Amino acid sequence: MKFTLVKDVKHDSLMRPLLGGLLLFIFLFLTADIFLKDDHIGLTPTTLSQTLFGNEEAFIEPVSEHFLLELMHSDIFFMMMTLLTLSTVYARLCQNSMLRLVNINVTMVAALLAILLLPSAYYLSAHFILPYIAAFYLWHLMALMMTLASLFYLFVPQKSDLN
Repeated sequence: MKFTLVKDVKHDSLMRPLLGGLLLFIFLFLTADIFLKDDHIGLTPTTLSQTLFGNEEAFIEPVSEHFLLELMHSDIFFMMMTLLTLSTVYARLCQNSMLRLVNINVTMVAALLAILLLPSAYYLSAHFILPYIAAFYLWHLMALMMTLASLFYLFVPQKSDLN
């Protein structure tokens, strides 16, 4: 996390390509995570409902509690690593403090809601399925947007850089 100590990250010959690579891998991870979740549990109300609760007519067994807890365990870890790293980079590169504050907080709250809503759907009610899907897509889209914005701020000269 040396980039938190370097004063001018955008012009540091070592940190700029390292952060660019990190942001590229975060972008790829987030994109792959969407496809992986869609394949494993489904990201539509119908497919997620069938995954969680099964479907006797289609001979689909519901997922086990063990599977759900493993999924949540890995999600929490990868969300934490991805979002804390991404937020640190984005906070260093984004000059607009209000935009930075809103984007980071919306992303973090949506990710937290996704963690809470999936087990709520499994244990409490199917009514939590649609909010889970919305929270999942919101935090992924916000994180992807922050990643692309960070890449933009890192590699495209801004007006303040030209002075």
